[in-house]
Amino acid sequence: MERKTDRRNWAVRPLTEADVEPYLDIYLNSYPAYKSLDEECRAHYREKHLTELREDTQTRTMGLFEGGVLIATMKLILFSMNIFGVMQPACGLMALEVHPLHKRKGAALEMVRYFEDYARRSGALLTLLLPFRIGFYRQMGYGFAGKIYEYHLPTAALPRPDAAVLAHLRLMQPEDFDAALACHRRFAARNHGMVEKFDEEIRGARGDIQVRRLGWYDGGVLRGYAAYRFESASDSNYTQNRLSVEELVYEDGAILRGLLGGLNMQADLAQTVILRTGEEDFHHLLDDPQDVSKNYIDYGFLQTNVSAVGTMFKLVDGEDFVRRTAYRPFPAGTLTAAFHYRDELAGDERCLRIAFSGGRWAVANADAAADVTVTCRQGDLASLLMGSCQLEGMLRLGAASADSGEAAQQLSRLLHYAQKPWLNSDY
Repeated sequence: MERKTDRRNWAVRPLTEADVEPYLDIYLNSYPAYKSLDEECRAHYREKHLTELREDTQTRTMGLFEGGVLIATMKLILFSMNIFGVMQPACGLMALEVHPLHKRKGAALEMVRYFEDYARRSGALLTLLLPFRIGFYRQMGYGFAGKIYEYHLPTAALPRPDAAVLAHLRLMQPEDFDAALACHRRFAARNHGMVEKFDEEIRGARGDIQVRRLGWYDGGVLRGYAAYRFESASDSNYTQNRLSVEELVYEDGAILRGLLGGLNMQADLAQTVILRTGEEDFHHLLDDPQDVSKNYIDYGFLQTNVSAVGTMFKLVDGEDFVRRTAYRPFPAGTLTAAFHYRDELAGDERCLRIAFSGGRWAVANADAAADVTVTCRQGDLASLLMGSCQLEGMLRLGAASADSGEAAQQLSRLLHYAQKPWLNSDY
């Protein structure tokens, strides 16, 4: 769908194969890392982009044109996302880029506005993105999903396998990729905040011949896998390597321990292992979770991992979000809460009223009396309602305020969710 705007004679529309050369001019100059700009490099990305235009159904590449000249591009992804245990539609923003000579015109902002309108028309509950500039998107009303925790450990520090575990493990082959994809789909359906892999991501993973997969099988069914690659850890000694674990997919904790045990067995080939997880309590799984840095933090603390924020999200429509997640279970309690926030892009003040009763939530009437009024940023509202953060913590930090301390504590208990939303999809 094309959208015209009076601003600078701009128009946004899907790209076609005829747009591939100006698209490459923008892409290769916006993401210059590992790109030589010679004809071989350009031919590679030309074929990649043409394949995406011809084959992808979940992803749409959009362009912003000024008087017929392409000045910015982006990809919009229709995700299937686990929201409180039910797969729901969400929309992702990927590869937003502006021509080097057309920056500081507001082109990126115009593209984000189109993205959010597209998400609304597509029925998405959330918009998702991976930020290059966190502050830029915070100012547009985006909040944080759960964090990712990266551990760099001696491989021998992982749980050791026993004979029962080894009976379930098998090195997977390229022809097992579809089974891994189905296993990941079940994993997403079990974990709040996860998304199913999308078309471009699947194509890239299927063709990545450097990735190895260790599978856990039960009765011939793949119930978990670890995807990893070997990386050199020394410029002068080829025997020094590390394992970089890109995915840990598992149906339960016993399978996770078994997969870690299989990785432990590679300690003779790779002395250290890097793995990433959204599980805050992962360090409890290890006898010694101290990482290889041996970093000491005052007073008496030993570094176990580094953490990072990645995916940011925003509610497409707060009331619609509450209505379409009415299945979410809550603790017992009756309370009406009003959330005051500023719509960052619209520039006006908004209020979302939610009534909690009978273990469910619902949109409250606009004139309903509130037991507690919470004032927060628009992005933090998304984080609170998705369970990325705790209201009591936000109040302690001054990131939010409430007009009733006792009712705010009750609201914090109601909003608590057992798992913070996290995902490691590459988009």
